[in-house]
This record gives sequence, structure tokens and C-alpha cells, in this order.
Amino acid sequence: MSKEKIVLSIGDPDVEAPDYVFEAAYEKMKEGGAWTHYGYQSDKPAGFRSAVVDYYKKFGGVDYEPSAVIPSAGSSAALYIALRTILNEGDEILMFEPTYRGHFTILNGMGVKQNLVQLKRENAYHPDIDAIAEAVTPKTKAVLVCNPNNPTGTVFTQKELSAVGDLAVDHDMGIYSDEIYLHYVYDDNKFTSTASLSDAYKERTINIMSFSKTFSMTGWRLGYIMVPEMYDAKAKGIYGMAAPRPPTFLYAAGEAALRGDFKYVDERVAAYDERRMYFCDAVDAINGLTCDIFEGAFYAWFDAKSTGMGSEQFTDKLAEKEGVYFSPGHTFGPAQDGMVRVPLCQPMPVLKEGVARLEKFMTTL
Repeated sequence: MSKEKIVLSIGDPDVEAPDYVFEAAYEKMKEGGAWTHYGYQSDKPAGFRSAVVDYYKKFGGVDYEPSAVIPSAGSSAALYIALRTILNEGDEILMFEPTYRGHFTILNGMGVKQNLVQLKRENAYHPDIDAIAEAVTPKTKAVLVCNPNNPTGTVFTQKELSAVGDLAVDHDMGIYSDEIYLHYVYDDNKFTSTASLSDAYKERTINIMSFSKTFSMTGWRLGYIMVPEMYDAKAKGIYGMAAPRPPTFLYAAGEAALRGDFKYVDERVAAYDERRMYFCDAVDAINGLTCDIFEGAFYAWFDAKSTGMGSEQFTDKLAEKEGVYFSPGHTFGPAQDGMVRVPLCQPMPVLKEGVARLEKFMTTL
């Protein structure tokens, strides 16, 4: 009899959104009218935009006008709008590796070359600041920072973000700040918004945001970007023609989430913190594997190179023999073969069973 599958390859939280988010959406669906028709032909996004501005001032420390907020059907659509706003085929972008694999997917489709700065274990997955400057060329039009980073959990410091911001100003580059994990920061680490560090950074920073991880709303498809004036017209043109909008009633759900008391978010942070402490220590204790406790987000990132297998071979064999599914590291950057990502999006009993099967698997190699 085959074992029940343990799927730890997708960053989809194991809980539902807060009740008040469901209630807000349901009430507007029942009301109908402008709440169930084209949102851009009504004033319905107005409350959502105001809630975003208030939220980001509180948690990011930056003031925006509501007109700077462009809602989208999830953060992938938000990312697409942002990248298309600044970059064209033949341009280059400065990025940190490893990073979210969706960044590579969109950029490769656009014909944009990625100049990659490595986040290495020996530096606790933080960048060498000198290496950041070395990755800039005359064709580099933007820099992308995923903070906290998926998959390493890196919480970038003010010094690192300032180095990025100074380069962007000096070389007239745009700044993309993917901040969808900003609430998931642990120990003494602190999230810093790049745009909060100076007006010069803010005026060229596009923030990419989502409700998926913070409020466990992955299937709701609700995200947004915050766009400075210099990119506003281009971004809204792309949004109007080429990017999906969220259903109108979801603006009410998003507003309810952002104006809630955040007790729900605090509970999720505590749950992921418990999971990271257990899982990273447990995997690190398995002979042949190395797993450091991460600073932010909710992904364990471990090194399986000692097995002599590449990431895909390792994860495929683990799935075949033990029914445990992890994400192969090479999809998060070309230099990451042999690494493995594990979203800690299942309760502790499932994680413990996953670790037990992983340990058993390692003894067979």
C-alpha cells in the first residue's frame, strides 16, 4: 500500500483567510450592482486604495497617494505590470540569486537578461555589497529585491538596501521591491521598506504586494503595486489593457483585511516561527543535509549536494520512494542545483512525518 502523499512544494498556507474577510466579500456579492460589475467604471476601488495607503504607512513607514495604488488579480499580475513598466527586450536587470522562480519566468519571456548577485550560505544568505555594484552594466535598467526573500528568507538590512538604492539613483535604474512576506520576520531581524530610506529611492521604487501569504488568500487572486509618479502613466496603460483585474467585490475583502486588528497575522507569524525552529533543526540534524534557520518568510532552504544528486533528481527520488514532495532548488536560480526548498505550509504533525521520511530516505543512499 502506497504512503499518503506529503506535499511541501507549494507556498499555500494551510488555513483559511480571516472570517471578516469572507464576510466582507459575501456581503458585497449579495449586494450586487457595481460590486459585481466592472470595478473601473465605479468608485469601488477607492476604499481599497485608501486602506492600502493607511496600511503601508503603518507597516512600511511611507506615505503614498491613493492614486499610486494599482490593484491586480494577484501578485503575479502585479509583478507583470511592474516589470513591463520599466523593462524592454534587450534590457538587463540586477537581481539576487536564489529568488522566486516566477521572476525568472516573466523576465525570460520578456527577453530581459538577469545579472545575478549570489546570496551565499557563508554570508548567511546576505549579499556582498561590492558584488552588487559589479553586476551593473550600461544596459541595466532596474534592480529587483525580494525582501524577505523567497527562498532563503533573507531580510535585507538598511545598509544593503541603501547600497541598492544608491546604485539605482547613480545609474538611473528603477527599483522593484517585492515585499509580500514583510510580516514574516523573526528573531531580531526587522523589515525595512526601501522606499522609506529616502525620497530619491521612493520616487523610483515600485512596490509589489499581495494578500496571498499575509492573509492566506492565495486563491482569491488579490494583489497590487504602488507606483511612483515617474512610472504612473506607463503602468496604468499596461494595467488597463494587458493585466487581469480582481473581481470588484474583492476590493471590500482586501479593505477588510487591511483594516483588521492583525491578530490573525500575529497568530500566523507565531505558527510559522514554531515550524521553522523545528524543521530547520530537524533537517540539519540528518546526516548529509545542511539547513540553516531562516530570517524571514516561511521557507526552509537546505543543501543536499552531499548526496551527489542534482535538485530535481533528489526531489524526484524522494517523492517516488517516500511520497514527500519538495521543490527542486535549481528552479530558483541557475547556481542552485543541489539545493531544496520546503514551504512550511503544513501543520507540525505533517512536518514531523515529512522529516521522518526524509531521514529514512537519506539512509538508503
